[in-house]
Amino acid sequence: MFSLRLILLIALVSFTSFQNPESLQSFRSINHFDYPKAVKQYFPASVSDRATDYVVVILMENENYYDILGNPTAAPFINHLADDFGLASSYYDVSSNLSLPNYLGVTAGQTYSSWSSCNKPPQQCSGFVPIISPTIVDSIEDSGLIWKAYMEDMPSDCYQNDSGLYVARHDPFVYFSRVLTTPSECNLVVPAGTNASRMISDLASTTTASNFMWLTPNLCNDMHDCPVSTGDKYLSLLIPQILNSPVFQTQKAALFLTWDEGWGSNSAHVPAIWAGPSIRNNFTSTTRHDHYSLLKTLETVWHLAPLTSNDAAASPMTEFFRGPEISFIYAPSQPQTYQTVTFQATAEGGTLPYVYNWNFGDREIATGTTTSHGYETAGSYRVTLSVIDALNNTAAASETVNLSTTNPLPPSSDSTEPTLPNWLLNTGPLSIITTSAIITFIIGVSMMKLVDRNTRWKRNRIRER
Repeated sequence: MFSLRLILLIALVSFTSFQNPESLQSFRSINHFDYPKAVKQYFPASVSDRATDYVVVILMENENYYDILGNPTAAPFINHLADDFGLASSYYDVSSNLSLPNYLGVTAGQTYSSWSSCNKPPQQCSGFVPIISPTIVDSIEDSGLIWKAYMEDMPSDCYQNDSGLYVARHDPFVYFSRVLTTPSECNLVVPAGTNASRMISDLASTTTASNFMWLTPNLCNDMHDCPVSTGDKYLSLLIPQILNSPVFQTQKAALFLTWDEGWGSNSAHVPAIWAGPSIRNNFTSTTRHDHYSLLKTLETVWHLAPLTSNDAAASPMTEFFRGPEISFIYAPSQPQTYQTVTFQATAEGGTLPYVYNWNFGDREIATGTTTSHGYETAGSYRVTLSVIDALNNTAAASETVNLSTTNPLPPSSDSTEPTLPNWLLNTGPLSIITTSAIITFIIGVSMMKLVDRNTRWKRNRIRER
């Protein structure tokens, strides 16, 4: 009777312990499979998390798109550059009123056509008033970045008149009030030196290079007064020096090459090429862009406010920038059905923040850098990770995950709580009952020995009497 009571007591205590929520949850975790839902994860952006930290702009003169691109005889280097890096095949100017309106469009977000069609130095344009509205100079400085403009054959800093192969209409900065009235700003518009040697020297170090660097070649090197072949040769000597400079070799840097305007019936369509370590290789974009798009691109990657409604509405050229490079791993390496598989993504490059999207190949999806998933059916599943960066550039990676069958039975679909018969058949309760029986047996044997000893003692006492 004692042994039976002890067994029932131990069994009752054991079953009661499984009614405790924490203990029951532990029980379920062993016998039921959970599918945790991943949460979308973003990395916080920081000042250094930009698509590019340095941009060099070179503006050439008066050539249509097909005068340059597809004309390797006259422009072999430029065609090679376009093939190797990023070509904007649908890029347009913003004015048919000669050079100055287009130069202002690129840097100020509007053409000031009421006076800029004069196409002359500032003081020779009727109605000219120094531009006080915000320009790219204001946006860059207000954001804590720095700029510098280099003009070939300009006789002195911030020179506002024509001189030899330098013309003021190709120098938009001398039309800005901020530059004209502030000596420290005026000193940022400097002679470029022979073959832009001063700019190349500044690109030797991040301490001398500016975030935004503008180069206007002279009237011969920019193809205005000289043939396309002359300008192509000039660029073939200059651009390799830019791309091989310490700044371009060690930093996020990009070069943008374009023409102010075309000529004739196709005057709006001009060449535009991106190059450098921040730019995708062997890439062509057919998206329509124009001079305002350069402003919109800088505003997007450097988080600048738009200058006018023109650049605000323009399409940014962010598709040219490199996207992230990604990969992922999973564990265990040989997963089984009803087993949690953990997936871990790795991404670098591109522009933070990232958005991670998973497709597990069984119509289930998730988001996040790290996520978990489980499969109920054995087989091969194509798992795909796609990562989208802040500029909407996407990278994808896929791998086949092979699932084998595991022995444990899947959870019952008609009951979420363990019943007493089912509970008794599980490994845990059976172990407890077995252990209890053994303990009871030992106690029973011990008590029998004790009773026998007491009996013998009583008999001996009786005999002694």
